[in-house]
Amino acid sequence: MTLQLELPLTADPPRQINVIRDLADYGTPPVTQAETPPTPGPERKPLRWPAVPATPRVQHMTALARMRAAAVYMEEQATLTPAQIADRRTSLADAHTALCILRGNTSDDIDPARGYSLTRQSYEHQRRSWISYIKLQGFSTAYDLEPLRKAVAYWEERRPQFADGDDWLAAGLAAYREHWQDPERACYRPACDGIDEEDENR
Repeated sequence: MTLQLELPLTADPPRQINVIRDLADYGTPPVTQAETPPTPGPERKPLRWPAVPATPRVQHMTALARMRAAAVYMEEQATLTPAQIADRRTSLADAHTALCILRGNTSDDIDPARGYSLTRQSYEHQRRSWISYIKLQGFSTAYDLEPLRKAVAYWEERRPQFADGDDWLAAGLAAYREHWQDPERACYRPACDGIDEEDENR
């Protein structure tokens, strides 16, 4: 006996199972951390030091620094050419001039060659320095005479009205005697008048 199975007739094709789906059906995969575009941050500006206000003190310190940089020291003179030494001295004179201007000197009170101050105050300051030195140390004709002569000659040439009749050495020796007359102080000079002439023969 033969069995026959009758299947229903349909116009649709038979459905397929386990068909590979299109990748678009799965959606977009999540972006990994490495692929995340960087978030633009604030623009970084180059670091800049704050501007220092040009106060009189800053200008004064700048002039002093330039004077130290331009000074010609004895230990380096042998390594410099005459042109370099002249250039250093010119720079030093310019720094001296700038310092005088900062202190209120007029052009008439500034040495045009060296930039030194030629005011009465500057004269008295240098004079007091020599008198104070002689008062405490005495006076050596071998070591102190020539520098003192140069200092006095400088002022006699540029400000004769200041140096006329003013004996720095006499004033210094008078201060020396007055200072060492105190019994609590011992005079250590060979001659207690303050002049050590024996230095010339040493």
